[in-house]
Amino acid sequence: MRYIYLLVFLLGTLTSQGQNLPRSGSKAAQMARSASTEQLSSYVSKAKAEGYSLLEVKNIIRAQGASTSDLALLEELWNTTATTTENITENTEDLSSNFGMFVGQGEKAIKSEEKGATRFGENYFSYAKPLETPELYLATPADYQLGPGDEILVELYGASEESYPLQISRQGTIKVERLAPVYLSGLSIASAERRLEARFSEIYTGLKASSNDPSKVTLSLSLQKARSVVVNITGQVKAPGTYTLSGFSSALNALYAAGGPNKVGSYRKVRLLRGGKLFQEIDLYDFFVRGKLPMLYLQDQDVIQVPSFQAQVELSGAFKTQGYFELKDRETLSDVLDFSGGFLSDAYKDRVFVNRVSGFKRTSYTLETESASSEVLIDGDIITANTIREDLENSVTIEGEVYVPGTYSLTSVSSIKELIELSNGLTQDALTSRAILYRRDQGVERQALSIDLDNSDYLGLSLKSGDRLFIPSVVDISDLGIIQVQGEVNNPGIFEFKDGMRLSDALIQAEGLTAKANGYEITVYHSDMDRNTSSFVSVVSVDDQLEPSDNVPLAQNDLVVVREDSAYRPIEQIRLEGYVINKGTYALKGSDYRLYDLLVDAGGFLEEAYLPGISITRKISGNGTNSEAVEKAIQSGLESINDSITGTDDALSVSLASKYLDDTVIIGIDGASLIESKGADLKNNLVLQQGDVITVPKLDNTVTIVGSVQQASKIAYRSGLTVSRALRSAGGYSDKARKSKVYVVYQNGSIKSRGAFGFGLLRFDPKLEPGATIVVPDQLQKPNPLTFGDVVGVTTSLTTLALLISRLGL
Repeated sequence: MRYIYLLVFLLGTLTSQGQNLPRSGSKAAQMARSASTEQLSSYVSKAKAEGYSLLEVKNIIRAQGASTSDLALLEELWNTTATTTENITENTEDLSSNFGMFVGQGEKAIKSEEKGATRFGENYFSYAKPLETPELYLATPADYQLGPGDEILVELYGASEESYPLQISRQGTIKVERLAPVYLSGLSIASAERRLEARFSEIYTGLKASSNDPSKVTLSLSLQKARSVVVNITGQVKAPGTYTLSGFSSALNALYAAGGPNKVGSYRKVRLLRGGKLFQEIDLYDFFVRGKLPMLYLQDQDVIQVPSFQAQVELSGAFKTQGYFELKDRETLSDVLDFSGGFLSDAYKDRVFVNRVSGFKRTSYTLETESASSEVLIDGDIITANTIREDLENSVTIEGEVYVPGTYSLTSVSSIKELIELSNGLTQDALTSRAILYRRDQGVERQALSIDLDNSDYLGLSLKSGDRLFIPSVVDISDLGIIQVQGEVNNPGIFEFKDGMRLSDALIQAEGLTAKANGYEITVYHSDMDRNTSSFVSVVSVDDQLEPSDNVPLAQNDLVVVREDSAYRPIEQIRLEGYVINKGTYALKGSDYRLYDLLVDAGGFLEEAYLPGISITRKISGNGTNSEAVEKAIQSGLESINDSITGTDDALSVSLASKYLDDTVIIGIDGASLIESKGADLKNNLVLQQGDVITVPKLDNTVTIVGSVQQASKIAYRSGLTVSRALRSAGGYSDKARKSKVYVVYQNGSIKSRGAFGFGLLRFDPKLEPGATIVVPDQLQKPNPLTFGDVVGVTTSLTTLALLISRLGL
């Protein structure tokens, strides 16, 4: 039964909104009994999508007889089920709060008011969040009146120790064994404690004993749990309905639970009705502005009624709080200024401007703030406060090369001389002969007067309000030119030229020479300004202290070049990897250092090494690229071009394109032949180059078959294994296989394709070796006519190949 009520409600509301809920004996209830938690979770998501709140669902199924365990399950599912629909609820998702929970259907999701000016006090209610039950852990207020449903604790200590947890009955009494019922309803905690002490003294005589009597007994009364009260909230609130609240709750707490007044609800005349009569009228502005609220606790069946507001005005502009403010009868501008907190600091405070409804039109009025207490406002008034302009009257400004630039009052200065003195004088960089005085005319700087500060006649010039004196810097208007230092220096670049600068100064600014610099031949180029050309000046040598043999004086736009020493030779490095005794980095020993020399220096091979699989990975862009590498790179480029024309898409083209674009090639080496010939096999004994990576692989005693075969396979290599036999072990060709283009990729990276004799009538397969891969490409698609894009692609490939050949020096 724990799922029944939940599913009954959800199925009923989602399938037949507006109809009565099905009873537990209905088909929906029968479905509920067999429903899983996952199914119920999906129904919860649908309920959310329909805009129902948790509290609405709980209270409706509670009305159908749901148990506490049913409610707990609902809450668990509700909190853990992901929402599948955006904007399930609006600003007031579940109109409840810390002060109670909603027990009537009330209003569904409340739409937030249109953006713009807000009503004063609205923000207090805009962040109300739903909780299931009141969670008020408060000290019991001294004026709290006990009533039916309150749970109290009477404790006795001293000569006798006893505790009595009690609940006040519907008749307002408590019953203690051996005592007649004690009436406590309507009493405060203090009054109730005195009454209980008098009644308990009938069975505990120590309560009447003096404080120093050993038989003294003391009684203490505390409120364990406040009763719940049912309050009806009606009128212009966001969620009218019936609410169950804590007995500690005030009218403000109840309004918070209901989401507060709506866009036409009154904040100034909230009515509390008790016993069908007006008990008290509450002005929430007293709380918002002054923090005052009547200490009034709600009672069972109280009614809070929020009428529509009678009048309101809008404040805009330079007020501390802007928005709509509700008015009571005969309230004035002074009252509204008090509500808003007054003017901002930069506001014009002497008067405000009012836009007022007058019949069928609006009229503008000006109200003096001196008489604000007598200026009665009218419904619909729009009150505006303006800000004061930032322009300073009766002031002058000084900028540029003075120690204290800024704006000064004309009451302190009257002339340019006094203004400079008040700003603590001119800096060393000041250009005194070219100061500029900008002068305003009708609010606009229309004049620029050239001022010679070295002339006393100008220093005595009288200033006017709005004048701005600018004193430029000599540095800002001077261009001393530059010098350039390039080549083998630690910080090459462009440096500012200074009069008297020499070669040694320029080299120091460039942070000295690098290790490979030729300090014996430093070249200085001097710009011939008259002929607009550069002419050779001299070649100078410097020592370790950057002291030149001829410390050439420099001029603007000179160029100093420090070249690399021709005798400098960096150590060129190569790397040996794989199954060798001593792998790692090696240096090239001369220009004719070959692969066999490296393998000898490495001390030989490990037992698992596979010599026919040795390969060299080489950068095409390296210096002195070997002819074999050049040939392979060009071949790779040609094959890539061919593939772009024919549309072939197989592993070979991908591999070649990758190597080609990475600017590297892999050179396959028959290491067995190389070792057997002791280096005499020059076809495999290549001259090594800077950056080469030599790899000696481990023996891979398998052959791999991939591509257009029935099943990609890997089989053990055996002597005499042919391509045809290997293909049969993979199930043979697939229907789309291009049999004539089968090729083999060997472990050292080299590739061989099927050969042919007699115009292709006779074909032979390449020999297989351990670690080889047989690739069967797909058949060609029927070529389409070349489009303009295809022509551009082929042209681009040809251009790239031409650039590659040019880089390789062919």
